[in-house]
Amino acid sequence: MSKHVILDPAAHDFNLFNSPFYLIAHADFQYHEDVEAVLVKNGVSKNIYRLLTVLREREEASISWLAQQALIKRNTVSRLVERMAQMHLVTTTLLHEDNRVTVVALTPAGRALLDRLTPVVSRQTARAMAGLGQEQLQQFVLTLRQIIDNLNKLGLE
Repeated sequence: MSKHVILDPAAHDFNLFNSPFYLIAHADFQYHEDVEAVLVKNGVSKNIYRLLTVLREREEASISWLAQQALIKRNTVSRLVERMAQMHLVTTTLLHEDNRVTVVALTPAGRALLDRLTPVVSRQTARAMAGLGQEQLQQFVLTLRQIIDNLNKLGLE
């Protein structure tokens, strides 16, 4: 790769294959393709696993918060949560102060499934990050957070 990388898609010498967003999407696709095969063998989709991992970060969460954190549309999360409840992975209750809000919590079965799947996902993460030092990874995370912050505050038009 040359020292001079054109990142502006409008530039005449723009190279898609060096574009950060193309590379992020490509890495994400490859990472999740292998993980999803393992998840399906265990009876869960990538989205259900994602919701389980988000729920691990919080005792209870509203459907709206889950949708925002998991990057899944709210109506899709509602359907997934119903399915997860049928699988006994989560419980749902109405918020006492506002019965329009559904609160979702992991069950012991949901936590056990996460405990079983997390080592597999951990191996995929290690595979993806092989050869990168801790400092590189920390800088990568900081860079991604900066990009996310930029996109959150700057509208396209």
